[in-house]
Amino acid sequence: MEHSQKYIEHDGDAAASTGTKKTRGAKWQSCREIYILTALVLLILLLFFTGLGKVFNHAAFVSQLHKQPLPHWSMPLLSYLLPTLELGAVLLMCIPQVRIWGLGLALVLMTAYTIYAYLAYIEIYGYVPCACGKVFEKMSWKQHFLFNLAVTLFAAPAWLMEYKLKLMEYKLKKQK
Repeated sequence: MEHSQKYIEHDGDAAASTGTKKTRGAKWQSCREIYILTALVLLILLLFFTGLGKVFNHAAFVSQLHKQPLPHWSMPLLSYLLPTLELGAVLLMCIPQVRIWGLGLALVLMTAYTIYAYLAYIEIYGYVPCACGKVFEKMSWKQHFLFNLAVTLFAAPAWLMEYKLKLMEYKLKKQK
């Protein structure tokens, strides 16, 4: 009788352990979703306001863009491409089915902006005025670089988590 009691206790422990694992998994899932949502809100706000700023103050943006150390042939293209990509990323991030693409585009943009801010900070091209618009005009290049780096490093895990969630969803649909 004593021997069989141990098995019952052990089975109870195993069930409790499984329940704890499920609870931990649900908590982790919730944390991932909160992290992704926080990153989405940050990126949507950031890209929405910078993109709109470039659209509504297009002449000022083009003027600032011409002060950048970029090939002149790229200026007209970039003056329309950058706000379109920023606002396009916002739109994609707002649609759950294509959110992964929006996060990816935002991550690519933030990576490019971070690299550019770093190059401006180390003055590889000499002094360059910021063409970022109202949101960042008061920041130094060092502050701008650190801000962009922080946003990029915050966005990268969100993209990865969203990718893994989409992969899990795909696998579940495929099993059905």
